[in-house]
Amino acid sequence: MDKPADKADKKKPVEGEDDKEDEKEVKPLDEGDLKLLMRYGKGPYDGKVKALEDELKELNRKLGTMNKESDTGLAHPSQWFL
Repeated sequence: MDKPADKADKKKPVEGEDDKEDEKEVKPLDEGDLKLLMRYGKGPYDGKVKALEDELKELNRKLGTMNKESDTGLAHPSQWFL
């Protein structure tokens, strides 16, 4: 028969508590906050490493096109006379 007493012991919401939560203003992020979020998780050399990776990809692409376009003068391996 303790069940009705347990229900009465539960905390009832007090008037005005919800009003306090609604009064909190949400502030928009300023430029400093955005810069901090953009840098989160990046190391000190992240920008330099990314630039080198892009440069290597570009050089690899150029070498690939040069090899396809240039004639090396080599015959097919089945035609080689060893």
